[in-house]
Amino acid sequence: MDAEQYGSLTYKQTVSYHEKLRAQVFRNVEKDFGGLGITLSEIAFKDANEASSWKTMWSKPEKAATWDWVRLYNEYRSRGGSRRFDMAIRRGGTLHGLCYGMMEGNRLVLRLHALERSPVNNELAGKVLDITLYAADLYASINGAQEIWLCDPVSPAHTRLYQSKGYSPVNNWRDDVTHLMLRLK
Repeated sequence: MDAEQYGSLTYKQTVSYHEKLRAQVFRNVEKDFGGLGITLSEIAFKDANEASSWKTMWSKPEKAATWDWVRLYNEYRSRGGSRRFDMAIRRGGTLHGLCYGMMEGNRLVLRLHALERSPVNNELAGKVLDITLYAADLYASINGAQEIWLCDPVSPAHTRLYQSKGYSPVNNWRDDVTHLMLRLK
């Protein structure tokens, strides 16, 4: 859908458009990662509630994200509305990872604001990021985005991990990494 067609949609049509896109992306990613037996969906309140308990379960506190998943759930459902990108990753009914992001209004950038995997009993450890970035790339590409940003990395180790996936750090005037960026082809 081009920018002019997209711009003429009502709010309700925009919500429906993005819901269908997310569902399409989820089914494609499930198929492409078929050997893992994953199920993708939008984040439900129970997922956000479960993920909020993860920060106390990390064996190394520096790996723990500071996200308040319940607060994010409420914000993305109201303010985020139609353009949100939210994804829960399950395998065998167990929650293994979550991600919240948002397409900018002009649809040129998909910003991923919160991304985390379960710290315990995670059969998908080491794969949650790949699944998430693959899904985000697909969603962004379908929307005609030119970039994906991974905002506010949790730690320098996360920054290095994202760099290993092809993302480039963007620094502020104090030389702090504010986000990492991937230009889409």
